[in-house]
Amino acid sequence: MNYDWKSEYNELAISFIKLHFGGFDGITRCFPCMRDSYPWAAHRPDVVDSRVPAKNNTEYHGLEKHAMQYHVTAQYEYAYHHWLMAAKLRKDDMETNEFEDNGHTNAVRYTIKQALYNKALFQWQQNPKGTLLPKPESYGLKSSDILQKEEISQEEIDNFCKNNNLTK
Repeated sequence: MNYDWKSEYNELAISFIKLHFGGFDGITRCFPCMRDSYPWAAHRPDVVDSRVPAKNNTEYHGLEKHAMQYHVTAQYEYAYHHWLMAAKLRKDDMETNEFEDNGHTNAVRYTIKQALYNKALFQWQQNPKGTLLPKPESYGLKSSDILQKEEISQEEIDNFCKNNNLTK
Protein backbone atom coordinates (compact mmCIF):
# COMPACT_ATOMS: atom_id res chain seq x y z
CA MET A 1 0.00 0.00 0.00
CA ASN A 2 1.24 3.49 -0.84
CA TYR A 3 1.33 5.94 2.08
CA ASP A 4 2.56 8.99 0.18
CA TRP A 5 0.47 12.15 0.19
CA LYS A 6 -2.22 12.04 -2.51
CA SER A 7 -3.82 15.10 -4.06
CA GLU A 8 -7.29 13.99 -2.93
CA TYR A 9 -6.13 14.15 0.69
CA ASN A 10 -5.67 17.90 0.39
CA GLU A 11 -9.34 18.76 -0.19
CA LEU A 12 -10.43 16.19 2.37
CA ALA A 13 -8.06 17.53 5.05
CA ILE A 14 -9.20 21.10 4.38
CA SER A 15 -12.84 20.04 4.76
CA PHE A 16 -11.98 18.37 8.10
CA ILE A 17 -10.17 21.53 9.25
CA LYS A 18 -13.26 23.59 8.44
CA LEU A 19 -15.54 21.05 10.14
CA HIS A 20 -13.57 20.77 13.38
CA PHE A 21 -11.87 24.17 13.65
CA GLY A 22 -13.68 26.53 11.28
CA GLY A 23 -10.42 27.04 9.37
CA PHE A 24 -6.69 27.08 9.88
CA ASP A 25 -6.87 29.94 12.37
CA GLY A 26 -9.00 27.69 14.59
CA ILE A 27 -6.13 25.22 14.82
CA THR A 28 -3.79 28.03 15.82
CA ARG A 29 -6.20 29.13 18.56
CA CYS A 30 -6.64 25.56 19.78
CA PHE A 31 -2.89 24.87 19.93
CA PRO A 32 -1.24 28.17 20.86
CA CYS A 33 2.53 28.22 20.72
CA MET A 34 4.32 30.40 23.19
CA ARG A 35 7.77 29.20 22.16
CA ASP A 36 9.87 31.61 20.18
CA SER A 37 12.78 29.28 19.56
CA TYR A 38 13.21 26.44 17.15
CA PRO A 39 15.56 23.75 18.50
CA TRP A 40 16.92 22.78 15.09
CA ALA A 41 17.77 26.34 13.99
CA ALA A 42 21.50 25.74 14.46
CA HIS A 43 21.61 23.06 11.76
CA ARG A 44 18.85 24.61 9.63
CA PRO A 45 20.10 28.14 9.01
CA ASP A 46 17.74 28.48 6.03
CA VAL A 47 14.78 28.77 8.43
CA VAL A 48 14.13 32.51 8.27
CA ASP A 49 11.83 32.85 11.28
CA SER A 50 12.19 30.13 13.91
CA ARG A 51 8.72 30.88 15.27
CA VAL A 52 7.05 29.45 12.16
CA PRO A 53 8.26 25.83 12.44
CA ALA A 54 7.86 26.00 16.25
CA LYS A 55 4.20 27.04 15.79
CA ASN A 56 3.60 24.43 13.09
CA ASN A 57 5.21 21.73 15.22
CA THR A 58 2.89 22.58 18.13
CA GLU A 59 -0.16 22.39 15.87
CA TYR A 60 0.45 19.07 14.17
CA HIS A 61 1.61 17.43 17.38
CA GLY A 62 -1.57 18.73 19.04
CA LEU A 63 -3.69 17.23 16.27
CA GLU A 64 -1.87 13.91 16.63
CA LYS A 65 -2.41 13.94 20.38
CA HIS A 66 -6.13 14.57 19.90
CA ALA A 67 -6.23 11.86 17.20
CA MET A 68 -4.90 9.26 19.62
CA GLN A 69 -7.32 10.39 22.32
CA TYR A 70 -10.18 9.96 19.87
CA HIS A 71 -8.73 6.58 18.88
CA VAL A 72 -8.46 5.29 22.44
CA THR A 73 -12.09 6.27 23.08
CA ALA A 74 -13.21 4.43 19.92
CA GLN A 75 -14.11 7.65 18.10
CA TYR A 76 -12.36 6.37 15.01
CA GLU A 77 -13.95 8.75 12.52
CA TYR A 78 -12.65 11.78 14.42
CA ALA A 79 -9.28 10.06 14.87
CA TYR A 80 -9.13 9.58 11.09
CA HIS A 81 -9.98 13.26 10.53
CA HIS A 82 -7.33 14.45 13.00
CA TRP A 83 -4.60 12.20 11.64
CA LEU A 84 -5.28 13.42 8.10
CA MET A 85 -5.28 17.07 9.24
CA ALA A 86 -1.95 16.45 10.99
CA ALA A 87 -0.55 14.87 7.83
CA LYS A 88 -1.55 17.95 5.83
CA LEU A 89 0.06 20.32 8.29
CA ARG A 90 3.21 18.19 8.37
CA LYS A 91 3.34 18.10 4.57
CA ASP A 92 2.75 21.85 4.27
CA ASP A 93 5.41 22.60 6.90
CA MET A 94 7.85 20.30 5.14
CA GLU A 95 7.26 22.01 1.78
CA THR A 96 7.28 25.55 3.14
CA ASN A 97 10.54 25.09 5.03
CA GLU A 98 12.08 22.81 2.38
CA PHE A 99 12.57 19.96 4.85
CA GLU A 100 13.27 17.29 2.26
CA ASP A 101 14.82 14.69 4.53
CA ASN A 102 13.60 11.14 5.15
CA GLY A 103 12.59 11.93 8.73
CA HIS A 104 10.01 14.48 7.66
CA THR A 105 8.82 12.36 4.73
CA ASN A 106 8.40 9.34 7.00
CA ALA A 107 6.49 11.42 9.56
CA VAL A 108 3.96 12.41 6.89
CA ARG A 109 3.65 8.77 5.84
CA TYR A 110 3.19 7.69 9.46
CA THR A 111 0.29 10.09 9.95
CA ILE A 112 -1.28 8.86 6.71
CA LYS A 113 -0.94 5.25 7.92
CA GLN A 114 -2.65 6.21 11.17
CA ALA A 115 -5.39 8.04 9.27
CA LEU A 116 -6.11 5.08 6.99
CA TYR A 117 -6.02 2.65 9.91
CA ASN A 118 -8.56 4.71 11.85
CA LYS A 119 -10.71 5.11 8.74
CA ALA A 120 -10.77 1.31 8.43
CA LEU A 121 -11.63 0.99 12.13
CA PHE A 122 -14.50 3.44 11.65
CA GLN A 123 -15.81 1.47 8.66
CA TRP A 124 -15.55 -1.75 10.68
CA GLN A 125 -17.32 -0.05 13.59
CA GLN A 126 -20.26 0.72 11.30
CA ASN A 127 -20.65 -2.94 10.39
CA PRO A 128 -18.64 -5.23 12.69
CA LYS A 129 -20.55 -8.41 11.86
CA GLY A 130 -19.07 -10.39 9.04
CA THR A 131 -15.91 -8.30 8.80
CA LEU A 132 -12.56 -8.67 10.50
CA LEU A 133 -11.23 -6.05 12.87
CA PRO A 134 -8.52 -4.11 11.00
CA LYS A 135 -5.00 -4.74 12.26
CA PRO A 136 -2.33 -2.05 12.53
CA GLU A 137 0.12 -4.20 10.59
CA SER A 138 -2.18 -4.06 7.55
CA TYR A 139 -1.38 -0.33 7.46
CA GLY A 140 2.35 -0.54 8.04
CA LEU A 141 1.98 0.11 11.76
CA LYS A 142 3.07 -1.96 14.76
CA SER A 143 0.53 -3.20 17.29
CA SER A 144 3.05 -2.57 20.08
CA ASP A 145 3.40 1.08 19.02
CA ILE A 146 -0.38 1.53 18.88
CA LEU A 147 -0.80 -0.10 22.29
CA GLN A 148 1.84 2.15 23.82
CA LYS A 149 0.20 5.27 22.35
CA GLU A 150 -3.21 4.07 23.55
CA GLU A 151 -1.90 3.68 27.09
CA ILE A 152 -0.40 7.18 27.05
CA SER A 153 -3.59 8.70 25.66
CA GLN A 154 -5.79 6.91 28.18
CA GLU A 155 -3.53 8.15 30.97
CA GLU A 156 -3.81 11.72 29.63
CA ILE A 157 -7.59 11.46 29.58
CA ASP A 158 -7.70 9.93 33.08
CA ASN A 159 -5.41 12.65 34.46
CA PHE A 160 -7.47 15.38 32.85
CA CYS A 161 -10.66 13.96 34.34
CA LYS A 162 -9.06 13.57 37.76
CA ASN A 163 -7.56 17.08 37.75
CA ASN A 164 -10.86 18.64 36.67
CA ASN A 165 -13.15 16.58 38.93
CA LEU A 166 -14.81 14.96 35.94
CA THR A 167 -16.17 11.46 35.77
CA LYS A 168 -15.59 9.22 32.80
